[in-house]
Amino acid sequence: MSKIIVIGCPGSGKSTLTAKMENILNYPVMHLDKVYHIDNNTRISTEQLIQKVDQFANAYNDWIIDGNYITTMEQRIVLADTIVLLDIDTQTCVENAIARSKKQRQPDMAVGFDVSQISQEFLDYIAKFKQSTLPKILNLFEKYKNSKNIIILKTYDEIEQYVAGLKSQKEVSE
Repeated sequence: MSKIIVIGCPGSGKSTLTAKMENILNYPVMHLDKVYHIDNNTRISTEQLIQKVDQFANAYNDWIIDGNYITTMEQRIVLADTIVLLDIDTQTCVENAIARSKKQRQPDMAVGFDVSQISQEFLDYIAKFKQSTLPKILNLFEKYKNSKNIIILKTYDEIEQYVAGLKSQKEVSE
């Protein structure tokens, strides 16, 4: 496990899990939100995002990429050896997104992005994620199931068990 992507619905805890993994594994991290957004209304192009993902992945032997952008999902799956999907219930994701909007700027977000501005469109995307985006991800998993380590975590207890397992594996290997 040296090339990891962490994906899932907004508000599922991708960035939190990524931070824990980064602390354990000491891998460089790319937060796609930080790269893609310039501010709340300005983003880089999909082509630029694809290029930045490739540059990051090729610059390091070990890495973690955190983010769910479906336009670069297959590219990242191809580059990765391990995919961690957070499949947390929708209501929790909505609540987490709202709670996050009340916090100060997050380190995984672009400097110009104001997390306090949460739109109804974004909340609707979260509410429909399991019907609209998750099937696309699962179809990609089906395509790569024999060549990738796919981990699906559905609860925060499962996430904590996964993190504890990473810590144990790291301690054994040292």
